[in-house]
Amino acid sequence: MKIAEMEAHHDEYTTLESRIIKMLGKREFPAVFPVCEASFAHIVPAIRYRKKRGMKPETPRLSAFSVICKYGPPLFEHAILESLLDFVRSTRLLAKHENGYLQSIERALEREEVARILWNHLEHQPGFLQRHIRKELGISQESAVAILAIWEELGVIARKQQKNSYALYFRSRLDAAAEGICQTCGVRGKGRKELFFRPVSCKNCGTEDYYHIINTDQHQ
Repeated sequence: MKIAEMEAHHDEYTTLESRIIKMLGKREFPAVFPVCEASFAHIVPAIRYRKKRGMKPETPRLSAFSVICKYGPPLFEHAILESLLDFVRSTRLLAKHENGYLQSIERALEREEVARILWNHLEHQPGFLQRHIRKELGISQESAVAILAIWEELGVIARKQQKNSYALYFRSRLDAAAEGICQTCGVRGKGRKELFFRPVSCKNCGTEDYYHIINTDQHQ
């Protein structure tokens, strides 16, 4: 690849990076994830350009990676997590990188499962105490608390002080209408919000998997 082409990729990556940061600041979820994904194609040429020009650090901060790994799990954005994993695995420069990108993504996928367990439990036991997470659910207390913090930040749950812990409640109605999309064939389906937080058998292609929620009423 010619240096002019690498420079063009670097410029485009810089533009997308700025856009990601602005969208994150405005809490534009899930719209930020496709922008993160669009940046993938420009990352390696951008790194090579920075190396050619002697720019430091050679690897930019890759906000797309950090946004996906932090917010993907608690928002159940499984498709974007898998996309990032496939991209890094297929890119030797990133798969072997000293920053441990591959390991970070694998840990993010583990946190997604923690989020599912936690969500399902809170659905059936509103007011569940935070201090009982490890004992009663058998999941990482640290990971669960980090997920709860993001849900609270985004207005999904409320944490009410109770003695030496917090009682946990959903702010949103799980019986509210929602729309989801099959990650295999793209067909859309409608149902209660709670429907999309467990595997659904697609009536079109027959795949049983988690639907990606594409339309929710955040006030419900």
